[in-house]
Amino acid sequence: MKTPALRLLACAALLAAAAAHAAPPDTRLAWRRDGQLHGVQRDASSPADASAWRTPLGSSWKLFMHAYLHANAVQEPAYRCVAGQRQPEEEYCCEPGESIGRDEALARSCGPYFDPKRLGVSEQDWQHYWKAQDAPAWLLRLSQLQPATELRVDDLLQAVARIPDAEKTAARQALMPLAVRDPSVAAAVGLGPRYKTWSWRINGERAGGAAGWLLDGSPFWFGAPGTSKTALQANARWIGEQLPATPPDAAAVAAQDCVEVSFFQRYPIRSVTRAGGGDSPDGPLSGRHRIAFENGSQLLVDAVPALLLRRDVDGPHISARLPLEDYVARVVDREGKARETQAARALAVASRSYVMQNGIPVEGCRAIADDSRLQRVSPNPPSAAARAAAAFTDGLVLAGANVRYHADTAADGVMSWQEAVAQGRAGMRFDAILAKAYPAATLAGRQANGDCDEMPQAALWLAQRQQRWRDTLRSQPGYEPVGAALRVCRLDSGTPHSDQRRLVIRVREWASREGRVTLIHEYLHLAFRHHPVGRDEAAIERLAQRLADS
Repeated sequence: MKTPALRLLACAALLAAAAAHAAPPDTRLAWRRDGQLHGVQRDASSPADASAWRTPLGSSWKLFMHAYLHANAVQEPAYRCVAGQRQPEEEYCCEPGESIGRDEALARSCGPYFDPKRLGVSEQDWQHYWKAQDAPAWLLRLSQLQPATELRVDDLLQAVARIPDAEKTAARQALMPLAVRDPSVAAAVGLGPRYKTWSWRINGERAGGAAGWLLDGSPFWFGAPGTSKTALQANARWIGEQLPATPPDAAAVAAQDCVEVSFFQRYPIRSVTRAGGGDSPDGPLSGRHRIAFENGSQLLVDAVPALLLRRDVDGPHISARLPLEDYVARVVDREGKARETQAARALAVASRSYVMQNGIPVEGCRAIADDSRLQRVSPNPPSAAARAAAAFTDGLVLAGANVRYHADTAADGVMSWQEAVAQGRAGMRFDAILAKAYPAATLAGRQANGDCDEMPQAALWLAQRQQRWRDTLRSQPGYEPVGAALRVCRLDSGTPHSDQRRLVIRVREWASREGRVTLIHEYLHLAFRHHPVGRDEAAIERLAQRLADS
């Protein structure tokens, strides 16, 4: 028989356990870096013990299914929303009758897409894959992939950390639209963190937050009262102040676009010598070198990463292949001053947009000259402040406008660096500076589209023709409208093709009749992807020719 004291202790223990498992969260932020768990709690009077924090899994479970599908090269069918009335479970998926691909399903949080039964994922295969990643025990059971699954925050972070680099990179790219969805959150937190949002009810009260990775690959988690949207909006500035500024890890650098720079286009070089004396040899340069120009000026450069020296009848030439974000940081150093934080971030976005718009595709890189008629690039490694400006805006570009900028003269669609500095000092954020300079443009994610060089006019042409072909196509068994998820990407080499999982068509051109037939042909493969005719090349080609002639 228990004494009154023992009863009180037992009740206290039960209440403490209930509070640990069911209490709505305070505003909390945690991350794992270098093997250590870090946590901060907003408005806390004492240091936070993040090891005791708990969280519902919410929509974070979709990160693990996305990783599994990518790692195993699964070619699952796109998810088609039921035609007619919208179904409650498809609220975050697509319009009735339309389809959605894997990456868009992750960014939109389409739960039915990642249903293990729909995808045919077996318990055995799931366990085998995650055991090979040395994942925590809770992740080895498919039954745990439920929004209501509750676990320690640190257990979630350790599981996110076990997602391999290639799958982490794929998820980061897929989540870019989510990172830029709310400009106020993006401007406060930056584009380095990429995350899957989650919302759930705890003890009857709404809670929400996010889970994902910092730029260096460290996993992080955030939770607060409210929905994921309201929690992020209310706490974005605090999150940005608390999260550590991190450089990109090797996987993030490897996933970046490549920029091939020809340096000093307007300044002929007379000689290139080692800093300690003697001519620098042709080929890759490393270490410090002295460049003497025909106009009499000289420049010391640190070749990190290696610059390439080539001599011909016109004299020495220096070039380099740089990761995109390294290139952007060098432009910030050369064209602006990185210590002007908001202006430097705006310049980073403008310079990234400029090279993506004007760089010439060459052997997997964007080729561009270091030239005042284009944009100038520092041959030296970028400063820490310039790297920070590039990292904060990682992958962010301006869409819908031709981007130009000038040192001190603003014009319609032209940003003035001098004016941007004044605006930043007056308290304007970089996104507001860009909105004022480029009113017709919107902020978008370059990396969200991976290696897709969008052909928006081709996609628009297809959308318009679908209406014209409606009666013909609806009379064909197995036809499904593809809808707004369809993208058309430019193909530099190889055979035109369509990706049924991502709902992407890749073609070289569409201006000629032959090009349009190819475009229609690949579209029909998508429109009949769930029917045997979609695998009948002869039938698809006959219908494509018929539609092209109509």
